[in-house]
Amino acid sequence: MPTATYAINVSLGGVTIDKRISRTGSHPNPYEETVPAANVEAVVAWTGTDADSASASLAAGHGLTDGTFDVFWTSGGANYCRYGAAGTFTDDNLALEGGAGDEFPATATSGVIVSKQTSVNANIDGDAASLIAVSLEFTDAASAAVGSISCKDTSGTVIAQIDLVANQPIVTDIDGGATNIYTGNPITTFAVSHNDATNNATIKVLSMEDATT
Repeated sequence: MPTATYAINVSLGGVTIDKRISRTGSHPNPYEETVPAANVEAVVAWTGTDADSASASLAAGHGLTDGTFDVFWTSGGANYCRYGAAGTFTDDNLALEGGAGDEFPATATSGVIVSKQTSVNANIDGDAASLIAVSLEFTDAASAAVGSISCKDTSGTVIAQIDLVANQPIVTDIDGGATNIYTGNPITTFAVSHNDATNNATIKVLSMEDATT
């Protein structure tokens, strides 16, 4: 049967943990797609109306259009994200409504980033998965970017949402005892974003599934 492998290597004070783990299944299911920096814009002025309503003024020439947006900001050294907000433009002003995750920040918060979601077609049955790994990768190994992936079913309902950090894979080893956050309806779309307005990212999702019933 096909095999998925991942490794854990930790070294501290002369003691090393070095393990390679394998999980099998009948259906290897990998995805690798670009998440463009062109979808990301820094906010010139921010107005937070309430927990799920806000508006952002962007610089002229941003090139973004109406759609679904994720919003990123930092406060007290912690990263925050509200994902899946409906965004509508009037000239260079973006009205944001709804979404989930952290509440929109207060008016005049600096350093807010808006990112129009990149949609990736998918076909993952989380209930049949033995292992799912997700990674948001940048060419710069020292990138401090963050991102989000929302895994949606055919109706647009979010089955799982994961906050991502550049070049730090997240492995859900279901056969190894990890809680399966991907259960429910099959996943048909990844909605992905990041907060780097300069560099493209690559989203990688690797799912090992058992296709038998």
